[in-house]
Amino acid sequence: MAGADSLLAVEQEIIDARAAVTEKLFSRRISRFLLFVVTPAIGGAIAAGNVFGDFSKPGSGRFFMNFLLGILFLFSLIGSTMFWSDRRDELRKAQVALDKALAKKSSLQYSSDLHSQAISNAFRNYFDSVPQLRDDYRRGAQKYRNRHNRFQVTVIVGSILTSVATTAAAEQGVWSWIAVGLSAAVSVSAGIISYFKFRERSMNLQQTADSIELELQAFSLRINHYGPGRVSTDEAPSAFAETIERIKDEQRKKELQLEQPPEAQQGNTTSSGPTSQ
Repeated sequence: MAGADSLLAVEQEIIDARAAVTEKLFSRRISRFLLFVVTPAIGGAIAAGNVFGDFSKPGSGRFFMNFLLGILFLFSLIGSTMFWSDRRDELRKAQVALDKALAKKSSLQYSSDLHSQAISNAFRNYFDSVPQLRDDYRRGAQKYRNRHNRFQVTVIVGSILTSVATTAAAEQGVWSWIAVGLSAAVSVSAGIISYFKFRERSMNLQQTADSIELELQAFSLRINHYGPGRVSTDEAPSAFAETIERIKDEQRKKELQLEQPPEAQQGNTTSSGPTSQ
């Protein structure tokens, strides 16, 4: 009973830690928005005001406008940078707390007499490494997802700003160079997205992590293909290890396929079609 109570307490700790990680992730998104969107927007407003503003009349307010927007720009830059740094440190601490709670759960869940009798020490070490493997795949998926989103936002926002700068270039020559720079940034970002395939890599890693999570839950609860009627207690660890290794091998094949040029990928797909039949 005490063991069950301890496991329930750890489960609550994991729920709290995941909620904290989610909250810190949201705060970090806000800090990134302030740092990389709001602050550049204020800088763009200063530049646009000086380029398009009519300050030919005395007392027209160029100094007043630059002073106010400049102060706002400095506050936004310094404040958002500090806010982003603090949120990053807090997110790292929250992730460490979550990892510790998951490790504690694993230790409690698989150190009971039942599992000690059914699972060998070698397999227990292997099983304990699987959650870390799952988390590594999830972190990789999140990393590639963030990269794809950043470059995709650059393409979308850059395309809009390029149209605006091209229209403004008819009146001010400096905007023609801005339009050229924005167009180059859009082209480079689109090329990077197409070449590195961040979205596809993120999807593959996330699918692999989800598959490993399903296997972990099925093995822990002895359900699906690990049920008593389908596999014996002695054979369940071997079946679990074989399934995890198969998932890992499929992930490696997906990574190798993404490294190939499109022509080779189409050739592999075509050649594999008749074989499967």
